[in-house]
Amino acid sequence: PTGPPFPQCLRTTPTYVILNGGSGSNHDYLLVPSCRISGIECPFIASASAPNYWLEAWNNAQPGQPGHVVYPHIGLGVNSADPAIRQQDQLHIHLAGIHSGIQTQLNNHDSTITNAPSNWRNQIVPIWGLTSTGAPAPRSYRVLHVANLNQNLFTLLRDSVVLPTGATMAAQILAVTPRLIGNGGFYVLNSEPGLPVPPGQPGGTGTVDFLLAYA
Repeated sequence: PTGPPFPQCLRTTPTYVILNGGSGSNHDYLLVPSCRISGIECPFIASASAPNYWLEAWNNAQPGQPGHVVYPHIGLGVNSADPAIRQQDQLHIHLAGIHSGIQTQLNNHDSTITNAPSNWRNQIVPIWGLTSTGAPAPRSYRVLHVANLNQNLFTLLRDSVVLPTGATMAAQILAVTPRLIGNGGFYVLNSEPGLPVPPGQPGGTGTVDFLLAYA
């Protein structure tokens, strides 16, 4: 594909690299697999032989690491394969901030957010995020609480949401942010443009940009 070269590489490993995200901020980085993976639709990322890219992204976003996200709370995210949204034809996880107020909303919904993957596909929560101009905008997300990031979230999404609902991986987004209450862990948010939402709730989305703060 044509386009500008990758920005400065901050860390190189056998399985991934950490890059500047390009905005020049201190909360905009990317984890990019070293092997050729087009995006969330690639079967390899949900296979048993795939590295745990999400855990590596979280670890690299911590203080002292090359992708240290300097922001009140961290958000990790992967966009859908929609060509109007995805700007690189290579899988990348955004290491960014999560917009102010989203953690509070998740906390408020916590009592109804499941920790059972089999219920994830039906756990649909409305969240107000921000557009690129900073205007508030609501979207709906499937939300799951996990204790840690030791499992492959791409596999979990495929097996718990995509296969049971007949959806396609290419349409999905994934985002991760810490759970700051109770016994901790993480919230895993998933959405898609055709998300079947309850009456009165906002629709889904194919981008993590409503959740993540880059600039």
